[in-house]
Amino acid sequence: MKRLTTQFLIQKLTNLKPSLDNFFIILILLGIPLNLYKNRFYDSSWTVGEWLISYAGGFVRRGLPGQIIHHISNEYLISPILLVWIFSVLAFISLAILLLHFCKDLFDKSFLLSQVILLAPISENYLIRKDTLLVLLYGLSLLVIKKFNQEKISKFSCILFVNLFSIIGILSHEAYGIWGLPSLIVIFYLLNRGIKKGIFRSILFALFYLIPSIISFAFCWIFKGDVQQALLIHESWQNLKDILPSIWTLNESKPYGAIAAIGWGTSQIYTSSLFSQFNLFIFWHPGMWLLTMYIVLRLFIGKKHDPFKSAKRSIVCLQLIAFLPLFLFVDIGRWIYMWLSSSALLFAFLIKVFGIKKILFHTDGFKGARFLKKIIPTFASNKTYNIFLLSIGLPHCCWSIGRYIVSNPIGFGIKNIIFYFKFLFA
Repeated sequence: MKRLTTQFLIQKLTNLKPSLDNFFIILILLGIPLNLYKNRFYDSSWTVGEWLISYAGGFVRRGLPGQIIHHISNEYLISPILLVWIFSVLAFISLAILLLHFCKDLFDKSFLLSQVILLAPISENYLIRKDTLLVLLYGLSLLVIKKFNQEKISKFSCILFVNLFSIIGILSHEAYGIWGLPSLIVIFYLLNRGIKKGIFRSILFALFYLIPSIISFAFCWIFKGDVQQALLIHESWQNLKDILPSIWTLNESKPYGAIAAIGWGTSQIYTSSLFSQFNLFIFWHPGMWLLTMYIVLRLFIGKKHDPFKSAKRSIVCLQLIAFLPLFLFVDIGRWIYMWLSSSALLFAFLIKVFGIKKILFHTDGFKGARFLKKIIPTFASNKTYNIFLLSIGLPHCCWSIGRYIVSNPIGFGIKNIIFYFKFLFA
């Protein structure tokens, strides 16, 4: 059976025509099992562990998914790891469908499939984290607002579903409130202005519509969690040790990774030391991250002949403002992935709801638009664009030469070959 499956996969892959799109699709298909295999134990404390934060010790930030997983596992004796896999893969597939549907006429398919967007969490082993779920929930919120604008659903249903998706996002990870809510407030403001309400009333109504989400966000900051809650969460998973695979951390007296981080204070959060980090005594981390962000910005904007280049530049830079606080912390590559993927969804939504002329009217007039156009140009040719798309790497955490090489498509492709060779022929 194993041999037949291998032969079937090889035959299917060899029938694909060589192109960037197909190359990225192959990496995604091969990379998903690789991510699952690497995150098959409780000991994967920063990936699996992030999903397993629960309300075992009372309400705490990021605890909603873990509470649901714990309830299902406890009631039906289903492995929490399996549930984490299912939620992660379903979120990824759903986001891929939403992105490709929403953005298919506005971005190159190769860009959407690349390690800058959809391939990013797979090539850098954070598919089994909540990042994709958060972007998906944001995209679903935009989809609901679009349906309301098309008069396919009522205003009440729109506000209800946007708050539902946003609250799930915020209770999964409070970062959603930092980067997701601002643009949703702006969108509701623009919709209210479109029906000739005054500026003050438009702002007031926009905030009023999202009060449940704003309150949820505030609760996550008030009830951040402590060491005792982290310990109770860990102990609740120890009670399910018969169905929760672990090498050693489940038997430890204290938690590790994401669960332990619930009890961390501000002194334990990695911030300013980023500015003193070097790789090989040459590559200064903040400088390399800025260079990486500059390149992916240009990839997002596209090529010289792209009719939407000015609007893309404005939207992605405005969305960047919401993400700036998050770039002070670790896992900068993950924030870049969420920034770019959410920006693609936001741009597609704005184009389809308000149109290109209205976007340019609202964005090209702000101070600095011309300056941004000069310092962040488009790519002059398809060849140059594709070379950068193939060579750019997006490390999820700390920038290093090794992580950069492994995170770009060629390096990740070699990594897959090595993994499957060992797995199939061991």
